[in-house]
Amino acid sequence: MGPAIRSVQGVQEACLNGWPALRELVFDGWLLRFSGGYTRRANSVHPLSPGMQPLDEKIQYCEALYAAQGLPTLFCIPSTAPPSLAHALDQRGYEPPEDETRILHMRLAGDAPLPPRGVQLEEGLPGDAWLRTLVQLQGQGEAARSTHRSILEALSIPAVFASVPVGDGRLGAVAFGAVHHGMVCVNSVATDPDFRRRGLAHRAISGVLAWARDRHGATGACVPVVAENDPAVGLYEGLGFRDEVCRYHYRRRP
Repeated sequence: MGPAIRSVQGVQEACLNGWPALRELVFDGWLLRFSGGYTRRANSVHPLSPGMQPLDEKIQYCEALYAAQGLPTLFCIPSTAPPSLAHALDQRGYEPPEDETRILHMRLAGDAPLPPRGVQLEEGLPGDAWLRTLVQLQGQGEAARSTHRSILEALSIPAVFASVPVGDGRLGAVAFGAVHHGMVCVNSVATDPDFRRRGLAHRAISGVLAWARDRHGATGACVPVVAENDPAVGLYEGLGFRDEVCRYHYRRRP
């Protein structure tokens, strides 16, 4: 873990602030996030500190709140969580862990790439083409695009949206990043299947990293990636994301 990493908590904060929820509630050291069911990260319980309340009562309270929203109860369990939480979820019949995710980190001081050519950057919020491309590549519909835009509008930190045009109004790859306290969190990386293996995603992410370093003085970058997604892991490691800060997975109530 490089010296630019202030703490696991700092990286976790960057990930949470870089992908906000539409509504949040803090309860005894846990952060409950609600966004109409769009993405697990924005619709799950994030244990940030142990708290003082009895564990089983806390879990029941969370279950009641998610049920009231018509949402499944999901826990986002970091590798730093105490074993007692996993045991309590087991006792309540939660499903096995799903989608173990690595949070990778890189230093930007000397490792960040130069601003690449042919990358469009939009600050603050993305244009219609960026958002339409991402939703199409994710196989989502109009409702998802509306919720995605609402989540981006909830960002409270500087953000940039990178895209690589490939002609005829098409975008070959997209990515975005948001900077929190010197750390840029990279999100929503997607490549058009017709333009894979051309380095377009690499260029889009490089644009985000260079912008974060040059415009906002970011000294580090982080990205969450599913551990079993070998192509994505290879992409990020090739960019310089070689330090694993921590991991997390989800536990779902049946």
